[in-house]
Amino acid sequence: MNGTTESWNISSTSSLEDATTQTFMAMHVIYKEHLPVIYEIPKIVKAIMYVFGFPGNILACIMWLQRPLLHSSGCYLASLAISDLLFLVLSMMFDLEYIWEIKTIGVPVVCQAFPVIYMAVQYMSPLLTMAFTVERFISVRFPLGRRIYCTVKRAAMVILFLALFVLVAGGIQAYIWDYDYTHHACDIRIGIDEFRKHWTWITESTMFILVPVMILGMNVLLIFTIRRSKRRARHLYGSPPKHRSATTEMLLVVSFYLIFTTLPVTILYALGDFFPPNPEVYENVSQDPVWQSHFKYMVVREAVYAIGISHYVCNFYLYLATGHRFRMETKRYFQHIVKKG
Repeated sequence: MNGTTESWNISSTSSLEDATTQTFMAMHVIYKEHLPVIYEIPKIVKAIMYVFGFPGNILACIMWLQRPLLHSSGCYLASLAISDLLFLVLSMMFDLEYIWEIKTIGVPVVCQAFPVIYMAVQYMSPLLTMAFTVERFISVRFPLGRRIYCTVKRAAMVILFLALFVLVAGGIQAYIWDYDYTHHACDIRIGIDEFRKHWTWITESTMFILVPVMILGMNVLLIFTIRRSKRRARHLYGSPPKHRSATTEMLLVVSFYLIFTTLPVTILYALGDFFPPNPEVYENVSQDPVWQSHFKYMVVREAVYAIGISHYVCNFYLYLATGHRFRMETKRYFQHIVKKG
């Protein structure tokens, strides 16, 4: 549930998705006239997001794929950076189509392919976060099993499996969406509304509620395990390496940040059915209480969403703020570039 008025973002299920193409366009006109702020907010927020997100994710990927940061956790974080970067590219394509009205994705073939990849990268983010959270828990709770389960090779296998899984899960979108040659626009395929609704709630509940809650539970368990194992580790193995403890703390910050940016958006989108538009009234909208309630909900939704999507942008800056080793390696990387230049 991480979207704006994005019809292709099933995780941002909006009332617009239940409309026909004609109704969609009518509501688009109403929003433009009576609620232009929901188009202005994305313009400002997305511009800032792209300015910081593209270089941040590119640098994060570069750094985590270089030694000495190339370890099992580094593989997950590099994959997360690639996934977030791809989301930004797709989000920009969507913005060009629906905010700036520059045709990019409302064409045959792309119409079906776009939502597949768009949803896949959104599924990938919480799944990768859960993967490196589990990996870190194993590392702390079962230190002797670290050499077996927390390896670069095993991380690569998990990442590959997750990538295939999200592509299969997202592949259903190619069936849900179809190109309307009459109106020259993408629309939901006729006759599958019930299937779409059930599929939407299953995937949304799993990816954007169940998985974050599982991550939260793992994080709480990890924190208690760290506290309990510190004394035991000092007695049995000596003091744990500082960089390992620092890495765990950094991953906890990233993990918690995803949880606290994802869940509020998810909850807010789930409340959308309680604040529907009034499709029977297209005149005197400004006086209609149903429309006014819907408009207030939409403004709040856009504001919360603007904060919610920041996890696609901020990870690199969280690494810099919380990871001493990451900061030092980033500093060395730029020093090397300057000297080489």
